Amino acid sequence: MNKMGISTDPALLDVELPHTLIESPSVSTFMPEEEASICPLLSSNTNGSTTPMTFSHPLTPCIDNDNDSNTSANLCNEDGKVETSSSSGSSSGIGMSVPDATSTTLFNKHSYKHLQNNNSSTQDANGHGPNGNLQLGKDTPSFVSWNWPLIRKCTFFVFMSSLLAMCAVVVAMIVTLPRVCNPKTMWYRGSVFYEIFPASFQDSDNDGIGDLRGVVKRLDYIKSLGVSAVRLNSIFPTSHYPEDFNHIASLMEVSKVLGNLGEVQQLSQSLHARNMSLILDLPLYPFIKELGKSEGASLIKVLASTASNTSDTEDTTTTTARPIITVNLITMALQHWIKYGVNGFYIKGLEHFPDLEDIEYHLAEWKDILGNERVLIISEEVLQRLNKAQKSAALQHIDLVDVYLNVFNGTIYMEERLNDLLNSDIAPKDPGVWIHWSLGSVDKPRMAREGVSSNFSITATLMQLMLPGTPSIFYGDEIGLRAVDDHLKEHNETKHLHHLSTMQWPLNFTQQFTTRETLPWLPKSSGTSFDDYTLVSRMIALRDRSPSIYKNAICKGDTVLPNTAIRRSGDDILIVERIYPRRNTFVSVSNFGQIRVTLDMTSKFYSGIVMLHGNNDKIYFSDFQIGPTESIIVRLDK
Repeated sequence: MNKMGISTDPALLDVELPHTLIESPSVSTFMPEEEASICPLLSSNTNGSTTPMTFSHPLTPCIDNDNDSNTSANLCNEDGKVETSSSSGSSSGIGMSVPDATSTTLFNKHSYKHLQNNNSSTQDANGHGPNGNLQLGKDTPSFVSWNWPLIRKCTFFVFMSSLLAMCAVVVAMIVTLPRVCNPKTMWYRGSVFYEIFPASFQDSDNDGIGDLRGVVKRLDYIKSLGVSAVRLNSIFPTSHYPEDFNHIASLMEVSKVLGNLGEVQQLSQSLHARNMSLILDLPLYPFIKELGKSEGASLIKVLASTASNTSDTEDTTTTTARPIITVNLITMALQHWIKYGVNGFYIKGLEHFPDLEDIEYHLAEWKDILGNERVLIISEEVLQRLNKAQKSAALQHIDLVDVYLNVFNGTIYMEERLNDLLNSDIAPKDPGVWIHWSLGSVDKPRMAREGVSSNFSITATLMQLMLPGTPSIFYGDEIGLRAVDDHLKEHNETKHLHHLSTMQWPLNFTQQFTTRETLPWLPKSSGTSFDDYTLVSRMIALRDRSPSIYKNAICKGDTVLPNTAIRRSGDDILIVERIYPRRNTFVSVSNFGQIRVTLDMTSKFYSGIVMLHGNNDKIYFSDFQIGPTESIIVRLDK
């Protein structure tokens, strides 16, 4: 029986096999036909013939095939067992134990019948349920029947989508990151203002006098210059505007020549849409003859505010001390113009009041009305009239101090004047009051005038834009606009207004100050250079991105260090050096004289790159040449 794969170990069969059966399993050694039917290895057909029965090894899975379904039924019967049988009437016998149903089904991949649901009766030929899935028993965990292919697809889709989203966020963050990380300041600190006399800027209704709608039409030009705020000089009604613009009749109205309150609001909205602010001059004197007493001088208004304490259910009360607002024309005017979108005020004429006893309290009231986001400006001349205690108190409520720098007094004067200011009570510090630099204004002569080159205006403006603080450019100075030239003395009645010459625009502009058919209210000036406009706009852009220039000091904890050095060379050369930690150092060299100069400044500087002209030319200070009325801006080599 070795050929049949049946063990002949006597210990297994527990019988003694005949020697002949072991040696030669021939047909002569088998039992007679009538007894062979009881042998578990043979089956008897109804016709009396015997056929060998298919044998399944205990470790062989039972596969249901159509050809041997009867045999598999015998071997894979769920309840039946083949018992050990022996032939009591024969000298030889075979005893085998057929594997029971449990051991057989254990190795049959299609016969996990103990896991089947008794209520399910539909099954295909391979043992699958009606849905092609394996029939599960009631004790099987529910996750076995989940749609795992779909779950894998969804999980992969979610993972890839999340990965792509994270990559997109990272790319967006990289793209939107600023190129440099510069220190921030308040919007009015270190930025550039543009001062306009509206009657001379742009005429929109062809009456020969500029107006507010004309200013709105030119905002794109102002925006391209790079300034952050427009400062309007006197817009208030007078008996004969604009000739007597200083003698106003109201602080809450607009001259009808210029427009109306709605157009002021339109101007402020248009400026805000371009990320610029509106500052208004309030000329108090001589409209207001005396400042008067302040109710805040002796009383303090305490406002109580209740804040919820999140740590428990009790409420805590905090108090903030604020001054009482004195009801007068000034406070009413401030509150009035804030409603129309004004972002700051220059309170002019305070230096002319005979009594400034309560000035620090008035300033506290005005600043309280404006808040932290609006700017309050006063003149340096006001501070010069105050005692030390008053000045110290007043500076706590002022944002900018207007300082006029007369560039016609020579470089000796300018060096001394600038160094004195940078070491005075209004010395640069952050936080603290900042200097508002003015080289021209409605009550000061224009830089480009008779006997003075137009380049002088550009030279002074570029030097001004290098100073620490907030420079203010008077309209037209960026193009070297000249004062009215009346050498024939035909307009002596308006001589005091000749510095307010009407604005000129490039010839490729579709509209000039007014139409050709209309005469402007002042004679047209001559001599402008629109190429200088490019230099000024580039200088403002350089200032905006360079902390060395727009910051007025170096602050390290409680220590404030200067970042500006003012020097001169000879009688005509003024040098301004601006520094900041871990940033480029810039130097401006300005020649206010009328001759070309060659300098050797190797004791201070070695070399650098010339800015503003777009060529990035290398320059060495051992042989530094500068022409008459010229300013050169250099970025020093590190």
